Amino acid sequence: MSKRAVFMVTVAGTNITATLSPVLISLSVSDKVGTHSDTANLEIDDTDGRIVLPLIGAPVIVALGWEGQGVRVVFTGTVDEVRSSGSRGSGRTLQIAAKGMDTTRKPKEGQQRHFDGTTVEDILKAAGQTAGVTEIEIDPSLAAIRREYFEMRDESFIHMGERLAREIGGNFRMAGQKAIMSKRGGTYTAAVLAVWGRNLHGWDISPALGRAQYSQVRARWYDPNKAEWRETEERTSLAVDARHDHRYAKPDEGEARQQTASDRATSERDAGEGSVTIEGDTAAIPDGLCIITGARPGIDGPYRIESVTHSYSRGGGFVTQLSLKQPGSGGAGGI
Repeated sequence: MSKRAVFMVTVAGTNITATLSPVLISLSVSDKVGTHSDTANLEIDDTDGRIVLPLIGAPVIVALGWEGQGVRVVFTGTVDEVRSSGSRGSGRTLQIAAKGMDTTRKPKEGQQRHFDGTTVEDILKAAGQTAGVTEIEIDPSLAAIRREYFEMRDESFIHMGERLAREIGGNFRMAGQKAIMSKRGGTYTAAVLAVWGRNLHGWDISPALGRAQYSQVRARWYDPNKAEWRETEERTSLAVDARHDHRYAKPDEGEARQQTASDRATSERDAGEGSVTIEGDTAAIPDGLCIITGARPGIDGPYRIESVTHSYSRGGGFVTQLSLKQPGSGGAGGI
């Protein structure tokens, strides 16, 4: 007996699953490391106009799962766009697009301000308060990092968070009214299996990319005590003969070390790439692990998940597409 995929959708606090079931053509939810917001898209057969047009900014919750196993929330956000389309030959459809952050509110506004001798946590909290974001979740290993001087020049809270994350080796995203700064490549992440003959539908993987690999990373910084420019270098785990120099100089050794640590993590992450499609699995999360088994030697092994896209369709069921980076130990990238 085949499994049956199920979903649940609420809009503006109302569960519309029963109304949506006979007219839903497809539903997809995407989330990617390092981007400020996940997205959800619903395509609806609008022949009879059964669905009331939702208001921009209306709260949306999407859950997916399998009958008998329950559903799990995979998206929380707000309506960003509603689009009706139709023609004499193809009928009428309604597209509802939602984002993890409310695009009608203050997080997208630019701010003119600076911070002196302030931690990353305090920067995010102060800028977030101005943007109307009062719930800040930050990895403890990143929270106490200090910036002697940090400036926002007509920069939104969203883009500031993404820039700061790139400098300190983090991932920044908005989920509803919450801002999250997690550590890139953290050890606390979840893992999903992609096993040939069980749940692995297909793969397309290049486990080693030469152009992205560096054996060393370097950043320049200014030493005011010696009145001279100095350099901080760090080795990666990659066995190549090339060095990455960060484009912009840093004001002190601390920021230079943070930047080289971030650049090292980026080089190791980008050393390989690919994608897999598996049976729908809501346990897959960006920056988590996907462990491939049964593809072939040199491909099997653990990879970091760069992005997750859950897709539900009336005819195709429920599948999860994973974009992968950073082949790990255990065979991935071997010969």
